[in-house]
Amino acid sequence: MTIKNIFSFLLVFALLAFSACSDFVDSYQEDPNNAADAPIEAVLNAAFVGTIIAHEGEDARLACMWSRQFTGSDRQYAALEVYTVNAENFDWDKYYLVAENSKIVIEKSAETNDKLASGIARTLQAHSYGMMASMWGDIPYAQANKFLEFPDPAYDPQPQVYADVQTLLDQAIADLSGNPSSASASLDFYFSGDATKWSQAASTLKARFALHTGDYTTAISSATKGVKSTADEWIIPHTTGSYNQDQNIYYSFGQSDREGYMTANVAYLPAILDPANALYRGNAKTDESARFAFAFTGEEGAYDLNYDGMWAATAPFPLISAIETELILAEAEWRGNNDPGAALDHLNNARAILAAQFPEGTYDAYELADFDTGGIASRPGLSRNDALLYEILEEKYVSLMGQMEVFNDVRRTDNFLEIPATSGNQLPQRFLYPQEEIDANINAPDPIPGLFEETPINK
Repeated sequence: MTIKNIFSFLLVFALLAFSACSDFVDSYQEDPNNAADAPIEAVLNAAFVGTIIAHEGEDARLACMWSRQFTGSDRQYAALEVYTVNAENFDWDKYYLVAENSKIVIEKSAETNDKLASGIARTLQAHSYGMMASMWGDIPYAQANKFLEFPDPAYDPQPQVYADVQTLLDQAIADLSGNPSSASASLDFYFSGDATKWSQAASTLKARFALHTGDYTTAISSATKGVKSTADEWIIPHTTGSYNQDQNIYYSFGQSDREGYMTANVAYLPAILDPANALYRGNAKTDESARFAFAFTGEEGAYDLNYDGMWAATAPFPLISAIETELILAEAEWRGNNDPGAALDHLNNARAILAAQFPEGTYDAYELADFDTGGIASRPGLSRNDALLYEILEEKYVSLMGQMEVFNDVRRTDNFLEIPATSGNQLPQRFLYPQEEIDANINAPDPIPGLFEETPINK
């Protein structure tokens, strides 16, 4: 399926073929071949499920492997580990399906003035398009999913897509104001129709994408209205953990489907969390032993994901977290306002969340002096302020483990953390355009950008 003909295959339940998510839609019996005629609740539910596939599945694994959080250890994953990849390894249909189902919801909700449904759908649509732009750069946007009108949709420049996504999120937040309600709330397995929580998630998304483009003023103003409490986080639930139903996708891949394909045996992330490793990031105010044990097992050279802990069958998976919001604020205050004091305050807010999450660990508040030369959080060759930025970025690298956003941060900061490549001396800079898209769309970029070519906003 390509962006040219995806319009012909907009099945409300088609996304279920990609993963174990059937529990979320078991109650629906409408014709699966007629998405536009299905009840608004069913179409919105399909977008909910599609978001899981897109952001917790294969693309998240690959993004995090290329950020050295995990290791490709066997079969095709051993090749992906050293960047042996081609356009046939990629697809983006799942994102466009979420976006199209969301568009159907927006159109249908206009008929009944269902502001809650339209606000949620715009948030889902913006999430999909924003993350696509971050991974691929220029993408079909304005002409996407309009096959009859645009059989060969044009590619919109990456900066324009980000601007359009910000407009979508502004519209979502406007729709969600005033605490609207609707029948759609009964199927919302994320926030149970809580408009305030959806608005906070949309605000953090605005901050995330503003950070991508270097708009630190918007990042700060939006994050201030974003998700600030763990009780308000956008989390994918995996309540029963049943295979082919609602099992955590990392667990499904690593234990039920492709055991041994992806481990963490020589990854960078477990090394900096392991107190026994020379790369350990801990200090007198930071004890990472509990977080390491929750996320990983094993020892140096033989790390693996902890499938009884963070990656368990019933483990929830975050899409937007309070820690991300705080660390966006920390970086944006550092870069945009040149205010290390404010940046430190938000870093310490993130550490307070960690202290509550891992009471056996230690996450005491830092002081600016800790980042001075010789301080417990100093970095060789870095000034106080740069050492603080390093800590902010490294904390985000760790706290968002398993999420695609980690790959975005590594690339947009020009690998400030100096994460080593697994082959050569460069980390990949993008996802490749899918082969089906290249073959079918005459407007596909020419020449096709390579794996190590930066996307426009990162140049």
